[in-house]
Amino acid sequence: MRENTGESIGAGAGFAALAIGVAAAFVPLRTTLGGANMALILVLVVVAAAAVGGRAAGAITAITASLSFNFFYTVPYLTLRINDAKDITTVVLILAVGLAVGELGVARARQSATRRSHLRSMRSLEGVGSLVSAGASAGEVWPEARTALIRMLSLRDARFEPGVLNGALPVVERDGRVDVDHKRYIGDGFALPEGGAALNVEANGVHLGQIVLDPDPEVGVTREERRAAVAVADQLAIALRRENPTRSSS
Repeated sequence: MRENTGESIGAGAGFAALAIGVAAAFVPLRTTLGGANMALILVLVVVAAAAVGGRAAGAITAITASLSFNFFYTVPYLTLRINDAKDITTVVLILAVGLAVGELGVARARQSATRRSHLRSMRSLEGVGSLVSAGASAGEVWPEARTALIRMLSLRDARFEPGVLNGALPVVERDGRVDVDHKRYIGDGFALPEGGAALNVEANGVHLGQIVLDPDPEVGVTREERRAAVAVADQLAIALRRENPTRSSS
């Protein structure tokens, strides 16, 4: 899961303006309301910003809210100077709350995105598996398998090369590993090698070909997604092996 920075900054700007407006609106009640209560009101704005816009929005709003509190509610008023150590603590706490809630929002969004990704992978795998179970030919299974792989690994393309064993491409192993020297962690997983990777298509120790993966190098793929991709290749292998049960290992 990658945070949409443009939308997050836009939300942060909107909530930052709201924080300034709220702080200014309550100035006539400054004595009655008290600094502590005003700080809590601004914290609510910060929490809302972080919950809606994530890390960046929470941080922008937290900075704005803390400066607004400083400007309107700490002595000397209408300056950014602070004379009371307790007011310094309040300003820092408003900022800290915004940053903390923003991080929690990002973590929650990441977990939600991971669950959705796993659900998509399972549904894609079920779609391929149902074709194989129904006795579909390899020619019928491959288009569904290709679509599933492109979707679950965010690929640019995928192609099946029957009988090929290309040792030049790094292979996605059965446990999801891809042995390469340099790995880039993006979002929730490692990006597949920019030059491509391969899935071996094998059944009962018989090599039937390779699926060549053309990845988007700017998208991270989780290990669970790579393992699901191996399972898709296994389903294709079952269909191929069923069509030609006497084929020897290459």
